[in-house]
Amino acid sequence: MDEDGWLYFKHRLNEAIRRRGENISAYEVETLAEVHPDVVESAAFGMPSEFTEEDIMVVVLRRSGSTLTPADLLDHFRTRAPRHMVPRYLEITDAPLPRTPTEKIARSILQHRGITPDTFDRGSR
Repeated sequence: MDEDGWLYFKHRLNEAIRRRGENISAYEVETLAEVHPDVVESAAFGMPSEFTEEDIMVVVLRRSGSTLTPADLLDHFRTRAPRHMVPRYLEITDAPLPRTPTEKIARSILQHRGITPDTFDRGSR
């Protein structure tokens, strides 16, 4: 709350990703990921970039029995999203995504768990 009585929700700042001069909604990226039939749920967030403000990382929970690969998911994004919304980093997991006490996906836990962009194969672009 500022001195004029305005209340600001700081936790929502991490739901916007700034990439190549564009403001990208994490929700929109997650919605695109979850359109894929092998994705149960997802979390999108910004990762520091050596080239621009942030790069997009998406972590998805793969449907049980699925053989979804990062290449499959990348192709999915490339056919449905504008170029600036295609994630640079993808992680596919079979473990449930972490939750907050209110049962929302805890993006901050995923974002700050010690993973750096060097951990991931960027694949061919």
